[in-house]
Amino acid sequence: MNITIVTNILPWPLTSGGAQAQFNIINALRKSHKFTLIFTQDGRNTVKAMNELREIWPEVDIIPFMYWRQLCYPQFFKDKVERALKLKFIPENVRFQVERTLKPYGVYFSNDFVRFLKKHIASSKADLVEVNFFPCLPTARFMSLPVKKVFVHHELRYIRNERLLKNFKLTDKEKEQQERVKQEEIANLNCYDAVITLTDTDAGILKQTGIDVPLYVSPAAVNAEVLPYSPWNGKIVFVGGFGHIPNQEGMEWFVENVADKLTCNYKSIDIVGLGWPSSFDDNDRRIHRLGFVEKLADAVKGSIMIVPILTGSGMRMKILESAAMSVPFVTTSVGVEGLDFKNNESCLLADNAGLFAASIDRLANDPNLYKQLAEGASKVFGSLYSVEALSLKRENVYKQICQPKE
Repeated sequence: MNITIVTNILPWPLTSGGAQAQFNIINALRKSHKFTLIFTQDGRNTVKAMNELREIWPEVDIIPFMYWRQLCYPQFFKDKVERALKLKFIPENVRFQVERTLKPYGVYFSNDFVRFLKKHIASSKADLVEVNFFPCLPTARFMSLPVKKVFVHHELRYIRNERLLKNFKLTDKEKEQQERVKQEEIANLNCYDAVITLTDTDAGILKQTGIDVPLYVSPAAVNAEVLPYSPWNGKIVFVGGFGHIPNQEGMEWFVENVADKLTCNYKSIDIVGLGWPSSFDDNDRRIHRLGFVEKLADAVKGSIMIVPILTGSGMRMKILESAAMSVPFVTTSVGVEGLDFKNNESCLLADNAGLFAASIDRLANDPNLYKQLAEGASKVFGSLYSVEALSLKRENVYKQICQPKE
């Protein structure tokens, strides 16, 4: 099968859940299917990273839509400059925070980009075009080619928007914009032949919202090293990049509301991921930024993983990473949404600051509970979320979508 993927996130290096989600499926299936990867190049999706990925995947055609071509589109250039100025001068302005949620910039469907897409999709002789991530969602509206089109919805944007904005007092204009963004998302999804969600929860939400096309559930796979249980080493760890708003929000909540409530004798609270500002360093509370680490297991093994996610939807790759490495984790109901981890069996759930801190203290002070939850999480990962199991499931979904109708 010839599969062409359109994305705004190059699946290399593996510094985000989105990169991992794409990398692992393609990597597992690239020997049995022909893949073409079309991506929009930017500061994250560098030429250096592209060349490294080409060495890893010599049989995959990797085609960039170069950044300079995007800058030639006046609206893209204008919005980028305007956003940069606002980030510099009014980052905490309430109206700007709402704007950032409801008007994210990223992929612009200029005439040049649309021609570029059509040209390379046609030349790839695709049997299936898979589009990834919300910024690329409008792609199907611009495709007139007779080819099956599927959208992989890593995170329902309108659900994320509702959760992010629930504590804001929106103006009437902002409420109208929020509803318009939601209806546009639904309309764009209905332009595809099928939609893949990462969780049953997201599929259920879309069914109730008015999605008319077939829905499939195919979780993303992580490439975390599978490790046996190790006793707690005194460290508490968060994994995730600052660029993802739910990560920012979750760690700000943890630092401001949870950290001071901890009573256990921990060595450090380590933040693993790119982009975290120096304001998150706090020597008094032993909070340290580690940035990107080459080998995640070295930073995570034997720790307590925290996943203080308050908003968003989709699937938390960091939870699967934790489970694969037999690291027990504390998260929220939103954090574990759509995943088969159970409170007090394979994780601890806590939806308020006091309970979140108490859950970390329980793990730190009870070696038996620590081991029980570590091994419980590892068992769930092995049976449901291994790369082998999930890549086979995705391949079967591809076959079902492309199967001729009787």
